[in-house]
Amino acid sequence: MYALLRVIRKQGKHIYDIGAPSCASTLISYVGLDDGILDCVPEIKGSLKIGKFMPGTLIPVLEESHLYKDQPEYALPISWHIADELIPKIKEKGFKGKYIIPLPVPRIV
Repeated sequence: MYALLRVIRKQGKHIYDIGAPSCASTLISYVGLDDGILDCVPEIKGSLKIGKFMPGTLIPVLEESHLYKDQPEYALPISWHIADELIPKIKEKGFKGKYIIPLPVPRIV
């Protein structure tokens, strides 16, 4: 997964994580992701995580409207196990980019 994300960033593309559940912190830490790979982590409006950083990193947690306003090239649904449920909802809200599904095998959809 790290290699794929690194190639995308070297191309000057932007990657926003989607959601900041505890499994996100584990995966980000395990893979060694940082603010050089992920631009930010959008979180639902009103979340107490907004304005903070993902644990152990300098990846900022921002209000989810940034995903729709900024329209990065890629979104990384860190809750990969429910990506099939998340992606239609995110598309419906207006995200037009591609999705990177990290596990079990990293792929772009």
